[in-house]
Amino acid sequence: MDQTEEGDVTNDNPEYYERRAREEAEAADSAKSAEAASAHRLLAIEYEAHARELRRRTKTRPKLTIRSA
Repeated sequence: MDQTEEGDVTNDNPEYYERRAREEAEAADSAKSAEAASAHRLLAIEYEAHARELRRRTKTRPKLTIRSA
């Protein structure tokens, strides 16, 4: 699993992808060319989609119960 500088596990952390989406959207706003802005917007869309998918999977994952013998 990859880790960020803050130590967050990125493979299953939707907050990481939401933060990256915001950062890419900000980079798109300050890009000096239309091509760079477009690339940053595309990355923002991809990060946001990944975060949504992780949240969806988390909601539909069955909860484990502990049974005593």
